[in-house]
Amino acid sequence: MIPGKGAAPSSEAAGHAPAHDRTVTVSSRAWRMGALYWGVVVLLAVSPRHSGNVWSRYLTIESVVERGTLAVDRSPLLAPSGTPDLVMFDGHLYSDKPPTLSALGALVYAPLSWAGVKLAGPPWQFLAVNWVLVATFAAGSAALTLVALRRLVEGLSLGDGEAGLLTLCFGYGSLLLPYAVTFNNHSVAAALVTGAFALVQLEPERGRWYRRRAGAGGLAGLAAVIDLPAGGAILVVLGAWLWLRGRCIPWAYVAGAVPPLVLHIGLQWMVTGSPLPAEAYPEAFLYPGSYWATPEGAIRDTVSRWRFALEFLVGPQGWLTVTPVLGLGLLALIAVARRRDDPLRPAAIVVGVVTTAVIAYYVLLTRRTDFAGRSFGTRHLLAVSPVVYLFAAVLLARSRSRATRLLFAVLAAVGIAYAVFGTYDPWTRIESRSDMALRALQRFVVYPWSSYSR
Repeated sequence: MIPGKGAAPSSEAAGHAPAHDRTVTVSSRAWRMGALYWGVVVLLAVSPRHSGNVWSRYLTIESVVERGTLAVDRSPLLAPSGTPDLVMFDGHLYSDKPPTLSALGALVYAPLSWAGVKLAGPPWQFLAVNWVLVATFAAGSAALTLVALRRLVEGLSLGDGEAGLLTLCFGYGSLLLPYAVTFNNHSVAAALVTGAFALVQLEPERGRWYRRRAGAGGLAGLAAVIDLPAGGAILVVLGAWLWLRGRCIPWAYVAGAVPPLVLHIGLQWMVTGSPLPAEAYPEAFLYPGSYWATPEGAIRDTVSRWRFALEFLVGPQGWLTVTPVLGLGLLALIAVARRRDDPLRPAAIVVGVVTTAVIAYYVLLTRRTDFAGRSFGTRHLLAVSPVVYLFAAVLLARSRSRATRLLFAVLAAVGIAYAVFGTYDPWTRIESRSDMALRALQRFVVYPWSSYSR
């Protein structure tokens, strides 16, 4: 089991010696796994997968580097992109996405542009830039997610081989795989959320813990400005966890979180004139010619909230439909959180609160026609999926039942099938796909109705 308040795994119990060598070995194995996963994914990412979501961010990256502005009015990519994900402030068009990730993307794109390889250049140049951006952010983040998850799973009473296999089951059997081949914020958030959680959960009782806390704060703060619901929840809940541990303000954690938050405020102010995201200004979406100003694009409720929740979780595109092993994770998480003497109880409560907050945000606080647009699966919950999956691994580690292991294997296989098909095109909804295997899997959907009408 993962020890309680950050204690390192016991080398005697695991049959290893000494503890320092064990930590080094575990770390190297995790990083090797991440590197191999990254190598596979970047090969899959050679062929671009685009959507209005991706184009919206690419317009900003290109505009920042080529014209020094977040406004995308003059980008040569604007017309051919056809992206609807735009807003208008003071007569200028901007991406409706939080600007921090695009600004970081501009740092990677700038050397390529200076070398003459342009996003708006010939096709081969665009393909090269796209591959570099995807390899750096989406694929790189997916690999780092597995590194952090492997470190967490290593703390369970499992052999190294089983721990590695469980980690890879998530890497190839969840939405981490399809979105690792396309530029998006959810893959980045998954790495940041999992990394921040791992730093706090595995915090040693002695040593330079303040560096780890500052690192956790930095990751959580960056997550909060790249994926606002999931990142904001993890930032607040991890801070509360650290406060409860020491009954004092975790100043190192706060200090780590400040720089990304300040960066976001500065960038967001350039767009909306405030720290608030574009979604806080509904009128900014209704400029002349906007897709969102048409009857087809108008944001409206199409079903009741309880039906929306069912579709969100177990519908054709649902979170637990596409990655059903997470259902075991939720059950195990609840069971652990109810046991007062369980060393994993604080971690289970943290994950439970964050997951509940994110689900509640999308189900109760957003008003939208659908929850995923034209994308594959419920990508908005990708950021919390790795830490929920950790508790599915806890269930497997603690159970001696063959039936439990068989069920885990079957559900993981279903997730792998969905993930592989999603990799072909992560920006096409499952309902509109003609793959026979996908259609066969969809026969087992718990709530087989979709409100998507676009």
